[in-house]
Amino acid sequence: MLDGSLASDELPISMALIDPKPLTRQSIRDVLTETFPEYAMVAVSTCEELLEIDERQIGKLDLVVIYIRNEGLTNTWVQSALELLRVRLPEASTVVLADRDDVGEVNRALAHSVRGYIPTSVEWEVAVAALRLVSAGGTFVPSDALRSRSAKPDDQPEGERQGRSDGLDLTPRELSVIDLLREGKPNKLIAAQLNMQENTVKVHVRNILKKLNAVNRTHAAFVANRLLGQDAEPVTLPDSLRPIDQAQGPGTPKR
Repeated sequence: MLDGSLASDELPISMALIDPKPLTRQSIRDVLTETFPEYAMVAVSTCEELLEIDERQIGKLDLVVIYIRNEGLTNTWVQSALELLRVRLPEASTVVLADRDDVGEVNRALAHSVRGYIPTSVEWEVAVAALRLVSAGGTFVPSDALRSRSAKPDDQPEGERQGRSDGLDLTPRELSVIDLLREGKPNKLIAAQLNMQENTVKVHVRNILKKLNAVNRTHAAFVANRLLGQDAEPVTLPDSLRPIDQAQGPGTPKR
């Protein structure tokens, strides 16, 4: 069984496809096998079937692609499968392949700790690039979903836009940090740009994830894009709120 107990450096790296329908399962498997020759490929109809396979037969799982069709993340089968993968195969990255591309589905997928959501409406080249990104440790979210999720600021009354910002319940420092998170910047660059210690940025990021109920940085940026709008103005900290925790100490005169 795929419990990780038999993993070794000698085992091949594998990719799994879960698809209940035999015709599409075989077709997608053939395409994946041709596109990713570096992987040992296995295709099954259910998550349970995958977990029953002896790891010595297929190697160490790196990616699991689950085709949920039009079922949606609220479907009990989908939720059970994702939870099983998260608990039983924590080292494998799960990618959802779906016929739906609405923003709610993408957000729910991220909340289930998946590393990618690929709608079947994208070109094959995009899907391949998304899988390679996830394999390299990244997270893929379709850009169309991001654009549809964030309403344009000009389309909303000023009071409503302000309410969205206030609804985040973030401090000015946290708002400034999340602006840079939305740009995909790592903690080290955020610290340098905001004149903070990197450990201070880590604390702010943890608080942001908790307040936004986000599972990771990508999910937090995704939620912020929805609430703030992708064209929201960046937050600039006033001098009184800028931390004095780098080269300039309290008694050091400004140059």
